[in-house]
Amino acid sequence: MVKSNFFERLHEQQRGIQRYWKSGVFSIIKATPSHTTTLPIPRRRELYILLLLFAGCTLLYYFGELVDFAGWTALRWRIFYTVHDVHRMVFLAPIVYAGYFFRVRGAVVVTLAAFVVFLPRALIISPYPNPMLRIVLDAAIVGVVGSFTGVVRNDSERRSQLEALVRSVRSERDKLLSILEGMNEGVLIVGPDYRIRFMNPSMVREFGEGLGSYCYKYLYNLDGPCDQICKLSSVLAGATERWEYDFQDGRTFEVIASPFVDSDGKVCQLTTFRDITQRKRVELELIELSKLKSELLSNISHELRSPLTSIKGVISSLLQKDVKLDEETREMLLISVIEETDRLANLVTNLLDMSKLEAGVWKPEKERCHILDIINEALERQKWVHQKHVFETEVDPDLPEIYADYGQVRQVLINLLENAADYSEEGTKITVRARSVDSEVEVSVSDQGIGIPLDELGKIFDKFYRGTQKRRRHRGVGLGLAICQGIILSHGGRIWAESKMGQGSIFYFRLPILRPGNE
Repeated sequence: MVKSNFFERLHEQQRGIQRYWKSGVFSIIKATPSHTTTLPIPRRRELYILLLLFAGCTLLYYFGELVDFAGWTALRWRIFYTVHDVHRMVFLAPIVYAGYFFRVRGAVVVTLAAFVVFLPRALIISPYPNPMLRIVLDAAIVGVVGSFTGVVRNDSERRSQLEALVRSVRSERDKLLSILEGMNEGVLIVGPDYRIRFMNPSMVREFGEGLGSYCYKYLYNLDGPCDQICKLSSVLAGATERWEYDFQDGRTFEVIASPFVDSDGKVCQLTTFRDITQRKRVELELIELSKLKSELLSNISHELRSPLTSIKGVISSLLQKDVKLDEETREMLLISVIEETDRLANLVTNLLDMSKLEAGVWKPEKERCHILDIINEALERQKWVHQKHVFETEVDPDLPEIYADYGQVRQVLINLLENAADYSEEGTKITVRARSVDSEVEVSVSDQGIGIPLDELGKIFDKFYRGTQKRRRHRGVGLGLAICQGIILSHGGRIWAESKMGQGSIFYFRLPILRPGNE
């Protein structure tokens, strides 16, 4: 879940970068900076300084006339009466100041104000010819200088902002690439020309090196683009795509593709590959388990209902007072009750044994015992239950003792014998053999039944698995052989089966012999 949230944030960030691209930020980086002359909001201190500068220059410009008006003869200096052009150049100070702090518009406004200041002296006082032309030229000169100052300041700040923006974008891109480099999932960046621009180490480990190659050739071994697989055109149009793809080697990947703006400004496809092969297998297993559970409930319900129905029917017959039954019939009905009761007990026993094996609480209580004793006891019961089968034994003399749980090994033999009887016709032989093989005792149960298909031999020991072959009696729930396997494995032995269709089956199991120190 954590990884999933990270991918969502990652692709959301890429969609944000795409919107950033469309808004024109990257086009500003690529374009030549324009000399816009927007007047910033005046700051109070700079405005006061500008007003003081302008007032000082105005006072200086009209100082001679002020001296004459006040009668300050000691301050009547020639310079304040003659060179008017020099006086007007003093206004460079407030105009350049305005251009620096208030840009071009500020310089233009102060230049117009200075021109207004120049007018009275030029029109009324100036002794020079063409005074209007002179003040226009002077105002133009100082205005151009001030405006140029504003343009230079604009360009300088814009370049600084753009450089900071470029550094920020590159820093974010480097951070993103470092994150992609360290991801466990495979990551590809594919350009609009279908060439791979970037791939992280995880992608190289999964698919091999492919930088610079075409994505459709590298991933899918195709000769040309296929939008139904890679969906590049859809992603470049702004969509985020998610799909699952099964590769030819059996692996399944969840693929998420979203727009990504590369450092050259081109919109590319950022694709992440997450291996979900194991997850898909688990999902299939869960589906299979759910199916098995439904079948198990159905089978258990049937297996419980059938003997209960039979027992109820027999008891109802025995309780009918108006029906007189002879002794033979009564005995047959009672035997059927016993058989159905045994069937119920066997089903419940198998369910309990399987649950104990899975929980690990049915551990073998090992003791010294002879396998021949276990075989004889198991056969004694089966000969009575399956009276129309022929049971034979072939046991090597002087078999060594084994160190095992007597009751559990007997249960294995009973399950194998009942399985042989269920899948073979009445009158056929069921043979139990025992021999010593290396440091183990091998026991086998063979029948002359219908056999097991080759493709089912590897499944017959699975829980709840029931073969496709028809049984002579009830089908059961598929736990007998699974219990046998669990018991034998808990003893450190092994169990397997061999079969030929139409010739019968042989079930083998081996148990370690008793050795000094085993007890």
